[in-house]
Amino acid sequence: MKKFLALLLAAVLSVSLLTGCGDENKGGTGGGNTGLDMSKTIKMGILVSDATSAEALAFRTYYTEYIQGQYNVELIYSDELTDAAGETSAIDTFITNNCQVIISFSSFDRAAQIQQCEDAGVYYAVATGTLTEEEYETYKTYEHYVGAIGPSLDVEFETGYNMAKYYLDQGKTNFAIFGGAIPYYTEMHIYRAAGMLTAMVEAGGEGANYKGATDKMSIIGQIFADGEVTTGEIGNINISGYVGGYDMDDAWFGKCAQMAQTPGLEVILAVGNGSDFFGTAAAGTDVLIASVDAYASSYGEAMEAGMLDYLAGKFSASIGPIFIASYRAALGSPIRTSEGNALALSQGYWIATSAEEFNNYYAVDSSVDSPAYTKELLDTLLTADYAAFEKFVSQYSFEEIQKMK
Repeated sequence: MKKFLALLLAAVLSVSLLTGCGDENKGGTGGGNTGLDMSKTIKMGILVSDATSAEALAFRTYYTEYIQGQYNVELIYSDELTDAAGETSAIDTFITNNCQVIISFSSFDRAAQIQQCEDAGVYYAVATGTLTEEEYETYKTYEHYVGAIGPSLDVEFETGYNMAKYYLDQGKTNFAIFGGAIPYYTEMHIYRAAGMLTAMVEAGGEGANYKGATDKMSIIGQIFADGEVTTGEIGNINISGYVGGYDMDDAWFGKCAQMAQTPGLEVILAVGNGSDFFGTAAAGTDVLIASVDAYASSYGEAMEAGMLDYLAGKFSASIGPIFIASYRAALGSPIRTSEGNALALSQGYWIATSAEEFNNYYAVDSSVDSPAYTKELLDTLLTADYAAFEKFVSQYSFEEIQKMK
């Protein structure tokens, strides 16, 4: 009898241990110590309006080659979307295919996307982006709106401000600005440009102003009113060139080349990618180029070649936390604010001012085996309350993330 009881106890312990182990790479079959049942595969639809840029490809690689291998999820990507009607059709397709979550990288009509998903009972989240204040107030209490994590407009302003100040502190006084989507009234580009101009006003000496505007909000308002940045003097700082839009025809590229070769020009500040449009024309000159974009090998090569001097770049794993928030919602454990509202968290850029710095960041950002946000780090968010989740997202600099590992 004693031998029988001993064998029975050993068998029970063995089964218990096996049940607790689960599948290490896929998050386990019972959720481990998270209390979440992760045994069922969660289907997620991913809306994209960009399928070819370096940034878009980096984001996709992180989701499909890392996240999908670590968690029990199936990710289904839309085709490259070009308008709001395409977004609606793609969401319908995802719903038909029983997707429980939709994560959106497409922003033609976010409000319509949120409403469509709410009506269908499908969770919806914004990746690497934000809602306007008015939109957030409208949709923050929706049951199926998970939230948004990305650079806030204040972060966009600070990004432009810090970029310009970096060169102003070096004594640079002659600038050109690439305005990107300012003519289309894209807020993030307007706020980045406003940050640049605000830094110039502060550095321009007594009485310096931009068309009479001297503070953040009035400068933002002036750019909105004009749909462009006006060249001219801001105190002892000079804006000697400006190109906006993305016409991408011969005349537009001619304007880019002409601006890059402006006599006396020291720095081109770009609200988006600058090296691709101005690098060749500026080659062989002393003109420095600063961009806001993402970490991709081509930008490292541009830095090595002296065609890019400063990069404020998104890192591919920055979309990890919004995945976890969406995953938790589908598992019945949504993360909400203390008031019960959806997430609205800001996350910024990694700043590289040398090829060496870029390469250090890129080695981590491009890693499929050990990206910036590994499974071990993301797993801490599976049981995090809002305060802990918010703190995690706020510590987004390269150095802060490395300290968490």
